[in-house]
Amino acid sequence: MALPPLGGLRGPRRGSLPLPSKHQLRREAAVEEPDSPPESPGGSPGGPYRVVLAGESGVGKTALASIFGGLPDGAPREDEHPADTYERRLSVDEEHTTLIVYDIWDQGEAGSWLQESCLQTGDAFLLVFSVTDRRSFSRVPQTLLRLREGSPHPDPPVILVGNKSDLARSREVSLEEGRSLAVMLSCKHIETSAVLHHNTRELFEGAVRQIRLRHRRPAGDGGRGGGPGGRRESLTKKAKRFLSSLVPRNGRFFKQRSKSCNDLSVL
Repeated sequence: MALPPLGGLRGPRRGSLPLPSKHQLRREAAVEEPDSPPESPGGSPGGPYRVVLAGESGVGKTALASIFGGLPDGAPREDEHPADTYERRLSVDEEHTTLIVYDIWDQGEAGSWLQESCLQTGDAFLLVFSVTDRRSFSRVPQTLLRLREGSPHPDPPVILVGNKSDLARSREVSLEEGRSLAVMLSCKHIETSAVLHHNTRELFEGAVRQIRLRHRRPAGDGGRGGGPGGRRESLTKKAKRFLSSLVPRNGRFFKQRSKSCNDLSVL
């Protein structure tokens, strides 16, 4: 589903087209206090919502963030410093909200204070891998566990993003593998192409929807299945088994479960 055009205009806008300059967003050159957590879990109904891009280097996190920021071709301009924080006021399902996207994951090493601050800051996480790089795909479970263990929220929204889907001849990870892993790790999945702007608007719109769904979930319904410790241990074992024998033997189960893993408008 495409986001409605910004600025009060009517009619759909193709996700593959760069935004006009009048819709470009305010960009901040640095995050001075990225370790400040949201005032309340999940944010307020109107935001601001904070989304953190995570994943291995070179998978296209900065390109996706730049597209969200309205930069032509998803790349920083030569006469400006690359931004790492993007803020946008947008309307999703006729409700206005402010979305802030952080592209600072690669600025710190694993376990550094900066990455830990990312975990504390994010209301949702976009865990990006490249469909042309199986190594980035194999690192997803480990990174996902870090996100869930480090987040102050009981069940933070995580969307598994298979980027570079336009590079069909170089593909190493199939769509079905991505969906199956998302089902096993209890998160959402979408494939994008930063180059073609394919599904980029749907990605950020979906992040807003997932945050809202958790914010509106009745109190006491904080997660899916078991206590936190057992659930994380189970996810680890499942992920190891999955990655050691792609694709899973019981393909019918994953096909059934994967029908909703790419629907970002439901939990």
